Amino acid sequence: MNSEDILIREFKPNDYDGIVRLWNRADLPVRPQGRDSYENICEQVTRANVILLVAEIEGRIIGTVLGTHDSRKGWVNRLAVDIEYRRKNLATKLISEIEKWFKSNGLDVFACVIESDNTVSMDLFSKLGYQEWDVRYFSKRRSNES
Repeated sequence: MNSEDILIREFKPNDYDGIVRLWNRADLPVRPQGRDSYENICEQVTRANVILLVAEIEGRIIGTVLGTHDSRKGWVNRLAVDIEYRRKNLATKLISEIEKWFKSNGLDVFACVIESDNTVSMDLFSKLGYQEWDVRYFSKRRSNES
């Protein structure tokens, strides 16, 4: 892989099938009937506080990263790199691009949530200067409300 052959760009609707294939190959949980549906992804990326970047080589999507922010903190989400292209600094490049976008939106704090068994991601973010915090994550989903 030659880094000049990789294009990092914003998501387009016709990228959807490719990103779902990538997320499945990368073992990310995918909810195509819910938050990850075509309609939801396409609607989300129209918001000013959301960007979905894809990395492609020869028209094939090999990486993604989703950036969101609440005007105070930028969140790195959906970082995925195809198995064939791991350990070649592509994840670092994707994170760097998201951080540039956060900075262009006036943000100074960048964060991510990593599952406790994902030591590869923990090592990567630690290497990039992210500090680990001992917190508990709580969520509430409208689909679980009675």
